[in-house]
Amino acid sequence: MTNDVLEGVWPAVTLPFSDTLALDEARLAEHCAWVVESGCEGVVVNGSLGEYEALTDGERAAVVETAVAEIGADRVIPGVAGKSAAEARRWTDHAADLGVPAVMCLPPTSHAPTGAEVIAHYTTVAEVGLPIIAYNNPWSTRIDLTPDILASVASDVKLVVGVKEFSQDVRRVMHILDLMPEFQVICGCDDVLVESVMMGARGWIAGFANAFPEQSVALYDRSSAGDIEGARALYAEMLPILRWDADPRFVQAIKLGQELAGRYGGPTRLPRLPLDDEDVTQIRYDTERALSAGLGPADS
Repeated sequence: MTNDVLEGVWPAVTLPFSDTLALDEARLAEHCAWVVESGCEGVVVNGSLGEYEALTDGERAAVVETAVAEIGADRVIPGVAGKSAAEARRWTDHAADLGVPAVMCLPPTSHAPTGAEVIAHYTTVAEVGLPIIAYNNPWSTRIDLTPDILASVASDVKLVVGVKEFSQDVRRVMHILDLMPEFQVICGCDDVLVESVMMGARGWIAGFANAFPEQSVALYDRSSAGDIEGARALYAEMLPILRWDADPRFVQAIKLGQELAGRYGGPTRLPRLPLDDEDVTQIRYDTERALSAGLGPADS
């Protein structure tokens, strides 16, 4: 890590479930180790890709503890989303006890909160004392953390130091940085990675890095180095599959991508259902295209 709370590529890891839909902690540990060994900086656990809403409290705690035990606390950022501020703070307390460097937190998910309620929510979570990456996902929450709202939150809650930006509007990167030059904007949507980094995003909480971490790291590195030609060439091969990260079936798509890459993906828990044959065919084609993308000697 640098002074930024998160830099480089951090997969939001999927969770391996057995055929009976039991959490497989051994496979989770192995997966976390593999993506780090493949060049990723660390992992984000208990995000939307990690199906946190389908977990029991015991499973959700075990996910964080398993990742920390396998790759070290400094490489793990837990999602602490909760319907209430008390719930989000409870998960932040758990994260702090394990020694992680920061947490990722949605606004309250119980209702469409006012701006003042968003600030109150993050104020409560910040009482634990850990840096907070706000998570803007207007597609699955009831509020859009616009640049103006983020600026108000960061002004009142100093420990909110960055945002995982998933609005899919790359214009926001520079807007946020115009308002808060020291704030860290982190790309949270795979299919706007290159544009976001070139506009000033510093970090990528990635989905398909679960399937092909080496290609993902190469794409991020080329983008952050300003290698427009190299980034564009690799992006052209990866973009068709990366677009699935913005689809409601992204969890199933990424787990299938893992299987196609020779990794264990496994099933999803309800309410997510298996993909239909047409989607499987398309994801197979898109994944194979990304996996065959050429990496130069400096990137492999």
